[in-house]
Amino acid sequence: MTSLNDRYEAGQDMRGQMAAGDVSHYALPGVDQLAPDLKRIIDEALFGTIWRRPGLDLRQRCMATIAALVTQGEMNLMRRHIVRGLNVGLTPQQVVEVFVQSTFYIGVPAVESALRLTKEIYEELGIECAPALEYDTNQHPDELYALGQELHRHHMGNTPTGFEADSPEGQLERIVDEYNWGAIYSRSLLDDKDRAIVSLSALTSMGVYDNQMRRRIRGAIGVGMTPTELMEIFIHLSMYGGYINARTAMRIARSVFNELEIE
Repeated sequence: MTSLNDRYEAGQDMRGQMAAGDVSHYALPGVDQLAPDLKRIIDEALFGTIWRRPGLDLRQRCMATIAALVTQGEMNLMRRHIVRGLNVGLTPQQVVEVFVQSTFYIGVPAVESALRLTKEIYEELGIECAPALEYDTNQHPDELYALGQELHRHHMGNTPTGFEADSPEGQLERIVDEYNWGAIYSRSLLDDKDRAIVSLSALTSMGVYDNQMRRRIRGAIGVGMTPTELMEIFIHLSMYGGYINARTAMRIARSVFNELEIE
């Protein structure tokens, strides 16, 4: 880019690419009227610079954005990004799956609100979305638990130990292993990297800085994400979840890379 005007024009091109002809995607009600300078900064910095960076494709960036917005309960803005996600390659079922994947990270109420909004959007656009029925209710709870532990190790490495099985913490871990890892992570609509992107976007937007973030970054590397892709998630989220959260996540990631001796 040679000038701020170049960045602005690139931002308009990016908006157009994701809007697929819907001119409403260019408008920011309230911002347009009250803070036009901010509108210009958003067009340059977010759409003209960050969205155009290499490292993630538009489909991945849309998943990260949707996951961040549902984490924050930003349903109005998420409406536009659900449509953008569909325009750049997410299937209707995959948009739903982003919310399914988010459930144990952000809670049921936010996910229910997101699914109600998604249903409204699909009805408005005339999109048919056959639900993905993959959950096997005939399996024994011990089978679900074993599957959950297997997928937990696959995505996160060694699972934490130390809780007695009959303690409150141990009982919660059992529920999470059964239903988050066993019932949700086993679903086919998102691949391992997609699920890592959604989870890391939720954790970053919540400002989670503890060992859970370190383990999730390690796990993402374990399922094939590159350091470049990981850093790009956090850069992308800087204007959705705040640059302080993004910068902190990048520092944690850098520490993990150093531990693993990754360039």
